[in-house]
This record gives sequence, structure tokens and C-alpha cells, in this order.
Amino acid sequence: MGDHQPVTGRIDELLAELTLAEKVALMGGRDLWSVQSVERLGIPSLKVTDGPNGARGMGLLGTGIPSLCIPSGTALGATWNPGLVEELGGVLAAETRA
Repeated sequence: MGDHQPVTGRIDELLAELTLAEKVALMGGRDLWSVQSVERLGIPSLKVTDGPNGARGMGLLGTGIPSLCIPSGTALGATWNPGLVEELGGVLAAETRA
């Protein structure tokens, strides 16, 4: 699966190829901050983060890298300001890349 095709075109194919055990494993985390991989299908382990609390996810509670505290999706939705939501999405993306 290293052909870098858009994932949307391969979802049905990937789901059909996953075993039940692999599907179950994907529903839970590998550890506190990452999900399982399925190497035989080219599905990498992904790092997850707190999202509204910025791009963190390093260590136990209170021991991670400090990050921006961005309002939750519910709070942002209450502003009725799509431009603000898009801007803060860019801020979160930049912090994730840093």
C-alpha cells in the first residue's frame, strides 16, 4: 500500500482486508498517545493529541510539553464564526508541525 493513493479511494478495500483482530486493535490505543498500526496493509501508527488543549501528548498528565489551550469545538461553534474556526484550525496545525 505504499503507492500513496488517496485514502478515501481505498477505505472499502482496506476494511475488507482487515482481520477482525486488526479491526478490534484499531479501536483502542497502543499506548497513551498513539494508535495501533497494521504494517501488512501500510496503516501506520498515528500519534493522537488532546486537540482542544493543543498539540501535546508527551508523557503522563502534567508532565507533557506545554501547548496552547484552544477552545473546544462546541465553544467555537457557539461563536457562529467559520473564519475564526478556520483560523484556529491553522493555529493548531502549525503547533502540531512544530
